[in-house]
Amino acid sequence: MKPSEIRQLFLEFFRKKDHKIVPGTPVIPHGDPTLLFTNAGMNQFKDVFLGTGKRDYKRAANTQKCIRVSGKHNDLEVVGCDGYHHTFFEMLGNWSFGDYFKVEAIRWAWEFLVEYCHLPKERLYATVFEGDSKNGIPPDEEAETIWKKETEILPGHVMRFGLKDNFWEMGATGPCGPCSEIHIDLGPWGCDNPSHPSDGSMCKVNGECARYMEVWNLVFIQFNLMSDGTLQKLPDRHVDTGMGLERLSEIIRIREKLLSGEPFDYSNYNTELFTPIFNVLHEVTGLSYSPKMEKKKLVAFRAIADHIRAVSIAIADGVMPDKKSRGSVIRSLLRRSARFGRQSLGIEKPFLFQLVDPVAEIYKDIFPEVFQRIRHIKYVVEAEEKSFARTIERGITRFISLVEKTKETNPNSKILGGFEAYRLYHQDGFPKDLIEQMAKEEGFIIDPEEWKKAEEAHKKASESDAMSFKFDLEELKGLPPTKFLGYWEKGEAFNNGMETKANLLKIIGNEALILDKTTFYPESGGQVGDTGVIEGEKFKFKVTDTGKIGEIIVHYGEFEEVDFQNLPKNVNVKVNEEHRWNTAANHTCTHLLHWALRTVLGEHATQQGSLVSPTHLRFDFTHPSQVTTEELKTIETMVNRRIFENHAVIITEHLLEEAKQMGATALFGEKYGERVRVIKIGDFSMELCGGTHLMATGQAGFFKILQETSVQSGVRRIIAVTRGRAVEEVQKESIMLKNIAKMLSSSPESLQDKIQVLLKQVKDVKKLSPEKGDYLLKNIAENLRLKAEEFAGIRLIFVDTIFEMDKEELGHLADILSEPSQPPYAGLITGSVNETTNVILFASGDIVRKFGINCGEVLKESALKYGKRAGGKPHFAQTGWRESEKINREDFIKTVRETFISKLKIKG
Repeated sequence: MKPSEIRQLFLEFFRKKDHKIVPGTPVIPHGDPTLLFTNAGMNQFKDVFLGTGKRDYKRAANTQKCIRVSGKHNDLEVVGCDGYHHTFFEMLGNWSFGDYFKVEAIRWAWEFLVEYCHLPKERLYATVFEGDSKNGIPPDEEAETIWKKETEILPGHVMRFGLKDNFWEMGATGPCGPCSEIHIDLGPWGCDNPSHPSDGSMCKVNGECARYMEVWNLVFIQFNLMSDGTLQKLPDRHVDTGMGLERLSEIIRIREKLLSGEPFDYSNYNTELFTPIFNVLHEVTGLSYSPKMEKKKLVAFRAIADHIRAVSIAIADGVMPDKKSRGSVIRSLLRRSARFGRQSLGIEKPFLFQLVDPVAEIYKDIFPEVFQRIRHIKYVVEAEEKSFARTIERGITRFISLVEKTKETNPNSKILGGFEAYRLYHQDGFPKDLIEQMAKEEGFIIDPEEWKKAEEAHKKASESDAMSFKFDLEELKGLPPTKFLGYWEKGEAFNNGMETKANLLKIIGNEALILDKTTFYPESGGQVGDTGVIEGEKFKFKVTDTGKIGEIIVHYGEFEEVDFQNLPKNVNVKVNEEHRWNTAANHTCTHLLHWALRTVLGEHATQQGSLVSPTHLRFDFTHPSQVTTEELKTIETMVNRRIFENHAVIITEHLLEEAKQMGATALFGEKYGERVRVIKIGDFSMELCGGTHLMATGQAGFFKILQETSVQSGVRRIIAVTRGRAVEEVQKESIMLKNIAKMLSSSPESLQDKIQVLLKQVKDVKKLSPEKGDYLLKNIAENLRLKAEEFAGIRLIFVDTIFEMDKEELGHLADILSEPSQPPYAGLITGSVNETTNVILFASGDIVRKFGINCGEVLKESALKYGKRAGGKPHFAQTGWRESEKINREDFIKTVRETFISKLKIKG
């Protein structure tokens, strides 16, 4: 059976057992700050297990895309070294929410594996919890009895294990319970521990080899772990199971050999979930994947194939490579793959982007978002590969500098500073194993204690950036889901969804209120939470923010009046109207902006992130270059035209699949329920969205773009305003223009012509009075020197400042900066006239002589990456482009800087 057939077999099996087949969620775990990535099928049901949420079904099953690269599930270092660890995998799972329990879960698991997958029952083992007398937890005799009486498993194959292997906990407190794992005996061919004898006498279930492979884990959630360590029985008992598709596919592939006793090579990489990727790698390298290939090449093939799956899935769900959080993980996987390609397979050019195609093809039916976003994913992956190629060169230079510095300061030491080495890893993205390998080649080792301290310090800093709950989740236990009444289109509350009466359920720490219903919109989908007031008799609570945990809406703020001895049962709920309508205007205009961007720039300009607040909107989107002034003008005009046409905002609810069939845009990475809201504006915009919106576009009044900037390679950001704030910005610009015109004795209409005349006069004065021109340029040079960075005893000027200068003036400025000084200067300066950007790279004579730098070669190599030519000498080089070529100046400066530093010949 193919993996796709096994997946379908599993889902159909549980569909016939009255399970609802629910869609999996993105790998970005929305609404769960405790997780970096979705790492199990149960993640989307945590609120049910915690008692803060409910579903309209009691049984569910699905396949969930999971990424495990952190915490207790971090197996990154061994991925590729064996055939069964992965960073990305599919988890098949089935759940019961207070419905069936151990009997059905065990019986159906056995039925599926033996009768549907035809696994040899004599090779199956089941583990159960042996109990823990120290903590007062009894053994799971119930599960043990069910295995022996309800299935045909061999009695001796039911085994007891302790807390480590057979007791599941969600966290330090909360739902928990015993689990039962199903293992299969792969025979002597499955043992991967070279210290074990060939007779298998040392191979054991949960032992130190892969012979007894775990297939399926059945978790029985029946207790609540209290803060004092005691267990209380839950009123509702649940079942949570998980089974990796990759492992099951490989077990079924070798099934006949298991039965016959033929030798085999167990590896998930032998399945059709990986072979299409290996086929493309073969085209790139000329090497064919085989379990018998050279070890380092085998590890490289496996790791690359594994990582490109995780990377493609994550980017399709909205993760972008970055220095922090999820983005840093994806960047690390890409760089690890690129390094394997370089060191083990001899691939010097970018190649990983070519592997996105087979990944998209493998998952196009079950995870179509990868196929739909294939161009974007390939662009991001290739850009990262090119960036890493520059990082490798820069990292080697910095590493050599570290070695030389160590030799100079402590000639007898063979230990490199762990803090400095970790900086190479964290700040420059240099792989740890490569740092260790280079150190070994130089006769050094990395100080392990210093590295560990640096790693822990970074980890603490990262954790402080993460979201955290404002109180213990135990506070929410037993509370019902909050009913939200704040949509004007439903008419469930007064004043267009702003006001209602509600029951006060709980006060938490004098800073949070829980009600049975509310009109306050909780922060979600990029839209900030509502503000306002909740009032009652001798009771007034000012709401400064609104959030959501599970299905419970939490109102954060402070009391202005309260009598805790006589709390009211009923309260009046009032949302701040100005805050709500301004936020709604910015949200509706975000949809208009998204439409305009895709119309003007192309369909690739899709949302990568957003913020909708009452003061402004921020929209991140994919685009390879800076948006031109003319394009921005067109986009702004299109949005305002739709506002002035006053289109009705039509809001309806549909089943998710029905909405997609209607053509509604679903934002990748967003989590959608079974029913979704569709926001339709005219015949040009239709998106899935849970936020608050205007009734008609005309209520936005006016739309103005304030700025367009780069977020990172391939992602741009627009910040814009609407309504009164937009008018204020226009007025501010108008007043500024009038004041400048007055200063120049001109009218605003003639200001541009006046400035051009003045600029010409300045140039003429410079020609007539060179000393005055020199004075101005020397002032500019002095300001640039203040912005210089120190590197290896020299000063570098690579700042994104563009001057209104022609080539001649720019060259004169470069000459001033290159004059002999201590320390000497080098850098890159840019000038712009008549929609043409001129670039000059310079270096003082001391730098050219001491470090062997050649500006001509550096700029030529850098410019080629952007399709441009450059020429020059060791101390001076120049290039340029027209604005219409849309070359990103920020990226270009960064590229030249990295190339320049990599070419410096730093001596000890």
